[in-house]
Amino acid sequence: MPRRTFVPCRAGLAVLLVCALGAHAAPQARHATHATAPDPAPYPNTSGFGVGFNDGEDWHRQCMRVAHLAPSRAYAAAPTAEGQRTKATDLYYLKRDQAATTAGEWRQVRAQALALGDDAVLMMLYANGYGVARDTDRAIYHACRLDTAKAEMEARLDYLASGSVASDGQPFDLCDHITSGRMGGICAAIGEGRDDRVRRARLDCFTATLPAAARQPFASLRKAADAFAQKSAGEVDMTGTGGAGFAFRHAGRRDKEFMDTLFKAASGKLARASAAQLARLEREMDAHYRAVLATPSKNDHHPERIHYLTATRDDVRTTGRAWLAYRDAWAAYLAAARTPTDLVSIQAELTRQRIAQLKRLSR
Repeated sequence: MPRRTFVPCRAGLAVLLVCALGAHAAPQARHATHATAPDPAPYPNTSGFGVGFNDGEDWHRQCMRVAHLAPSRAYAAAPTAEGQRTKATDLYYLKRDQAATTAGEWRQVRAQALALGDDAVLMMLYANGYGVARDTDRAIYHACRLDTAKAEMEARLDYLASGSVASDGQPFDLCDHITSGRMGGICAAIGEGRDDRVRRARLDCFTATLPAAARQPFASLRKAADAFAQKSAGEVDMTGTGGAGFAFRHAGRRDKEFMDTLFKAASGKLARASAAQLARLEREMDAHYRAVLATPSKNDHHPERIHYLTATRDDVRTTGRAWLAYRDAWAAYLAAARTPTDLVSIQAELTRQRIAQLKRLSR
């Protein structure tokens, strides 16, 4: 699993992440041999298991072996609101992705994780020895407090207890042992956030190379590209616990398409297209668009939806309007930047991309 983080730069997708994480606050399910405790943060945390277990299982013995290692400093033992806890996660991955991070910076991460009760960050800090002495037992303690699927708890504790963290040469990460769609959504957000930070840094560097007259049009183009990527997530089927993850990945692919198109246009490497080719592509796109909107719902309770999907016709229309604004924003940028690629070729490439997106909706 790629090691990546969520950067809350898109309000709409940030809501999806909070929804994916929302099970932290859900009522605890009862299991085979243990009554549910009223404590909102039980130890070990079995809130997300959904299946039975017993005290003799290896993961449970590991948790109880280190139960005495609760932090003695200020520590938010009760869960903190997810929107707050992601602040510690953001800071952790920001420092993790730096070329070099000082011990003082890692102590800042730990202080915030303690204050916000972010057990995932504390687990990773102790497992990897970031800003603290590597302490596998303390990493296990915090792993036992995570609201996670049972299979994830088992795999994570087995790995930590094996001593492999110190020997395999790879940083231990929250997303190394995911098995559930819910955690897949969280980790997709983490991955797309880290990728997004890299993309934005590259685009900022690109901006610095532009002539002064092209910078404002380019800023408008970036804003339109971001808006399209966000709106396009509405076309993702959100069925199942992995829906949020699919939406993050979908928006990330739109971001990558924008950046790839931009750099190819700037270098003159984008495929040339004629006005006649563009006209044919636009007719094809319109045909797919009409076909998608005409697809009847298979859900009697949601006639506005498309086939079996959760996406609605209004989602497609909204995305289409955002795409048109994004396409049109290229004109002012190209005129000011004087790239070696003409507007017709850009529009042809964007239309090909939109056709592929609409085809996926009609499958």
